[in-house]
This record gives sequence, C-alpha cells and structure tokens, in this order.
Amino acid sequence: MLGAIGTRDIDDVIVFEVSPEHILTIKDFIRRNSVRFAETPVVLRKPVSEYLGPDLDKLTFKITLKAQHGVNPQVQFNKLIHLQRDGTTLTLLIGPTAFGVFRWRIENLSIPWEIIDNQGRCISSEVSISLKEYV
Repeated sequence: MLGAIGTRDIDDVIVFEVSPEHILTIKDFIRRNSVRFAETPVVLRKPVSEYLGPDLDKLTFKITLKAQHGVNPQVQFNKLIHLQRDGTTLTLLIGPTAFGVFRWRIENLSIPWEIIDNQGRCISSEVSISLKEYV
C-alpha cells in the first residue's frame, strides 16, 4: 500500500497501491501552506501589517484510474463524489506519513472521462482532487 484517503468506514477508503492485480497511484502532489496577515491603514503612511496566524493548508493531486489496471473508475468516482457532497472529513496517508494537523475535506473534484468503452462506461480517467484542511 502506497497510501490511502478516506474515513474509518472501509467502504469509503481509496487505497493507493501497486500490485499484480491493481495499480492506483497519485501524481502531481502539491501541498500549499500560507499565513494570514491583517493590514491596518494609516493616514499618509504605509499600512501596518499584523500577523494573525497560519491559514488552512491545501493539497492538490491527481489519481490515475484505469480499468486495464484492475480499477473500476466509476466506483472510485462515486466514492469521491459521495465524500465531497456529504462534507465528510478525511484522513490522508502517503506511505507512513499522515498529512495535516487533523483531517481534510474535498474542496474540488475534476473528473474527466478520458476513455469510454462501447457500452458507455468510463475505463480511464485522471481525477484531480483539491483538499482543504478541516480543523
């Protein structure tokens, strides 16, 4: 197992793995950290900056889903859409590392149907996911 994203309910977990039966991997993983500042205007001078603290972290990455690698893209789409629409908070593990102070929520999903078979099923997709820290 390379990692996983999901909840305590095993039906909601997506496992990143490479095995003889399945290949489900992530790529283009980016973590964005920022801080918050307030600016107070001062007459005839530059504004005064005041540090407010850290902002919520953001993560973006892509998941490659291909039927030829033993993965049903539609099943994974449905899991992600369900988790996003329910506002479910998630844990993200990559290798031994758990990311974030607590949990994450799916902020944005982009689900392209790249290859569709002759029965109208998506058999290949590269899903883009944006997560925002949930504290």
